[in-house]
Amino acid sequence: MADFSIISDVSNEVLKLLRENICPELIQSPESIALAAPTDKNADFQLGLYLYDIQELREYQQQDMIRLRGNMTQYPPKPLTLYFALYMNTKSQLMSNVENEQRILGRAIQVLMDHAILYDTGEDEDTSASITLLPLSYEEKTKIWSVLSIPYQLGIYFSVSPVLLSSRRIRSFRRVVAAEFDVSQRQR
Repeated sequence: MADFSIISDVSNEVLKLLRENICPELIQSPESIALAAPTDKNADFQLGLYLYDIQELREYQQQDMIRLRGNMTQYPPKPLTLYFALYMNTKSQLMSNVENEQRILGRAIQVLMDHAILYDTGEDEDTSASITLLPLSYEEKTKIWSVLSIPYQLGIYFSVSPVLLSSRRIRSFRRVVAAEFDVSQRQR
C-alpha cells in the first residue's frame, strides 16, 4: 500500500528492471529505454514503456478499515490494475535492424516473465504486484494505437496488479471502556 506516487513508482520499477536486464547486451545505453508515450516527439530512445490505462481491480476490494495508532482508522486502499505497452520507437535515430528489434522484444518478454512478481510489500503474499502478459487480439491492440492516431506498432502488452493506492481519509473512534447491563426480570 502506498501513497499517490505508487503509479509512478511502479512504472519506474518496471523501467529499472528492463534497463538492468537488457543493457548493455542488446541496447547500449539505459537511457535508450524510457517512459514515453508513442506520440512523444523525442526520438532519443529505442524502447518505450507507455502506461495506457488504469482500472480499479474490483475483485480485490478490501472493506475493512485499517487500524492506526491511537483511536484512528484509515479507509482501505483502492486496488488498481495498470496497463502498459512496451514498444520499439520507430522514430528513433538509434533504430537497428528488424532482427535486433525482435531480439530486444524477446528479451523484454523474458525479463517480464522472470520477474513476474514485481515487488513484495512483505505483509503477506496477497499484496505482491504481479506482471501478467495480456492476451489482446490484434483488433484490441490496433484500437490502442488508433486512439493515439499512430499506425499499429508491434509491442508487448502487460498489466501490473494489484497496485494498492492508499487512502488519506482517516477517522477517529472512541473505545468502549465500560458497559452497563440490566439483567433483572420485570414483572407485569
